[in-house]
Amino acid sequence: MIVSKSLAAAVLKEALKTGADFAELYAQDRKNHSISISHKRVDSVSTNIVYGAGIRLIQGDKVIYGYTSDLTKASLLKLAGELADSFNGKKPTEPKPLVKVRNPGKHKPKIPHDQMSDEEKIAELKKAEKAIYEYSPLIVNADVSIGESDEEVEIFNSNGRFVTDTRIRTRLGIASYASKNGQFQVGSERPGGQYGDEIFQLHDVVALAKKAAKCSVDLLDAPDCPSGKMTVIIGNQFGGVLFHEACGHPLEGTAISHDQSVFCGKLGQKIASDVVSAVDDGTIPNGWGSSNFDDEGMPTTRNQLIKDGILVGYMVDNYDGKRLNMPSTGACRRQSYKFCPVTRMTNTFIENGKSTVDEMIKATKFGLYCVSFNGGSVDPTTDKFNFTASEAYIIKDGKIDHMVKGASLIGFGYEVLMNIDMVGNDLGRGQGMCGAASGSIPADVGQPTLRVQNMTVGGNGERIG
Repeated sequence: MIVSKSLAAAVLKEALKTGADFAELYAQDRKNHSISISHKRVDSVSTNIVYGAGIRLIQGDKVIYGYTSDLTKASLLKLAGELADSFNGKKPTEPKPLVKVRNPGKHKPKIPHDQMSDEEKIAELKKAEKAIYEYSPLIVNADVSIGESDEEVEIFNSNGRFVTDTRIRTRLGIASYASKNGQFQVGSERPGGQYGDEIFQLHDVVALAKKAAKCSVDLLDAPDCPSGKMTVIIGNQFGGVLFHEACGHPLEGTAISHDQSVFCGKLGQKIASDVVSAVDDGTIPNGWGSSNFDDEGMPTTRNQLIKDGILVGYMVDNYDGKRLNMPSTGACRRQSYKFCPVTRMTNTFIENGKSTVDEMIKATKFGLYCVSFNGGSVDPTTDKFNFTASEAYIIKDGKIDHMVKGASLIGFGYEVLMNIDMVGNDLGRGQGMCGAASGSIPADVGQPTLRVQNMTVGGNGERIG
């Protein structure tokens, strides 16, 4: 154990001595290990430890949080007492006896990280590196890496809840850099999940490397993307980052409970076209954003957000749930013990529709096909977003015509939802890191390929319309 049950009980009692309504102790022990190859050499092999505990106190709407890497009894009791001094209640609240909740034990790896040596992992990564350099003489660098995380967490709270969870994650990073006539382009693939080193069996690193290399080389000769209003087809898997940013964040309880979202007060109302249904699901087996419990110790759930265009749910944690009079959906997360937890997405995606990719392309007279994105940003209060495509193609007369570079999508999430007119049957998910108030966390994004009418496209090419 990181913190004994008896010590946790004493810490919670000390934290409640001035009348806080609720106290929580979160303890974490995580080992991160990574190997990186760049410029034809092993660039780094590193290991770091994240070890410590955070204490959160709540009284009404007021939240106090503090943390320490010293988990001795004296240190934890001192921190609890100092946080308790933030309140001036005279009658202490008594914590309930701690009762451990059974862990369902999902998301276990098949090959633990210590079953392969660093030398064996480097040999696998070098296969990808070799494939990138062999693809074209225009390749100037290959970055290949693996990141591993082995984590144990313990959560105790004054309601008597005590949970433990084990979280094992692995992610590959494969990037190709190509250069010609003074310009540089990059293609990348970054699959991951709650796996151990079976990731090398689940993903063909050579195939991923060739795909990244092809994208980087093809972009060198691609013309600039035109700009203007047009029909846009957004690819599956990491194409879902647009929904994640432009629609997912505004559906989080943190934004909803503070009246900082365009979707406040719209439960039961139509916010998307009839072909759109969306889910946040923290229970997906071995999902990048999955876990047995969230960081408040609540079980993760499959949470329907949108059904046939109707807003039917928000993502909610216990704190925001009280403000909204809603139960937790098991979506409270944090980067580490140094962050106070808030409502966050887990694995968020648009569900399958009935169209095929070929049908969407054939039905498009002129438009842009964005296969994948580098990322983007959104203002949850206005729902305005800006995203940059990493791979995009012009569609003419129902056929893919040519690749373009520098394509960006600009608009408002609520407009995009209403303008989706076709949703594919090829649901896929991509892995990324999501940054927000409680730090950077692993989150799956996803969707089938879908088509959106009248999107604003930015680019340095000709102006359309």
